[in-house]
Amino acid sequence: MPNFAQAYDAPCSLCHVQVPALNAYGRYIQRTGYAPLDSHVLARELPIWIDYPIGYSEQTPGMASWDARSVGLHLDGSIGSDVTFHVQQWLWQGGQAGGLDTMWFAYNHLFNGAGHIFVGKLELPAPSEFSQWFDVTGFSIGADAEAVVGEHAYELDANRWGYKFVYDRGNLDAEIAYVTSSADLNGFNDYDWQQDKTLQYKVAFANPNNPLEIGWYGARGSWPLTEGGFDQYHTNGFYVQRDPVKGFPGFITSYQMNFDSNPGMGAPATASNGGGIEFYDNVGPRALVSVGEQFLNDGMGTRQHLGNIDVSYHLWRFITIYGEEAMANGQKPTWNGLMWFALPLGPQWPNLSQ
Repeated sequence: MPNFAQAYDAPCSLCHVQVPALNAYGRYIQRTGYAPLDSHVLARELPIWIDYPIGYSEQTPGMASWDARSVGLHLDGSIGSDVTFHVQQWLWQGGQAGGLDTMWFAYNHLFNGAGHIFVGKLELPAPSEFSQWFDVTGFSIGADAEAVVGEHAYELDANRWGYKFVYDRGNLDAEIAYVTSSADLNGFNDYDWQQDKTLQYKVAFANPNNPLEIGWYGARGSWPLTEGGFDQYHTNGFYVQRDPVKGFPGFITSYQMNFDSNPGMGAPATASNGGGIEFYDNVGPRALVSVGEQFLNDGMGTRQHLGNIDVSYHLWRFITIYGEEAMANGQKPTWNGLMWFALPLGPQWPNLSQ
């Protein structure tokens, strides 16, 4: 959050391995809804910033495409000392009218500050990397968090409307959420039978001062099928992550097991699994290199293997560039790129020195 960095006069590396991927302290700030930050310090800056990504993709050799037609507006910060919030509205998205990406409010003064209640369109209880990662195509694509089994698309990394409770104290991070639609503002009260209703949860050993994080996450939901009926599904996954510190590279690995009682398309009940591993390390103070492998077995005869090599560079205080070679079984490698501007609009916004 660039306005937070400006308010604290802090480098992005305080919370990030490489923007947007978070280190142990950044994950702590994320899961507690920014509650550890001092509301008086945050008040030094306006709670507003602009998100401007410029994307590049060469899905077919010799056929490159650019996308500079998306602009997002963020509002984030605190209301007094007990309530925090984050709203992200895409003003344009791919050259069209944008959607509401995020809109949550959190009350943070339960159990002597260890309990946090979130309401709105919020991040789900899952490894932070499912939603915040430095690979151009994301850690979860084609593997576990976005696995597709028949008609059912797992949405373990989506922002969805609902409620979440987080208890974070010492080494314990315990989270549970009940969520439904991932639609725009019109989805905030959409709890009818046509929505996937999901109970999602996570328990982890996680400490803001420890680079190692180990956790278990899962979900239980009901997916409406196009021809009528429902797919009652459940999933459980495990992950281990370590930040690159003290001369050792970092890594993130996860393994997930899914069960779909009725995946649709005339298929019987199906068990599936997926996972991945990625190693990453800093190269100097601004660059980061990562190498990853992911797999998915959807239980219906489809097996995917994906690989990636990513390089990113923190060009300037609020500008980062990314490049990627993505590989999949049976396909030629593709090339992807991104330049991301995250610009605060407060009174100190020209301060680009760090």
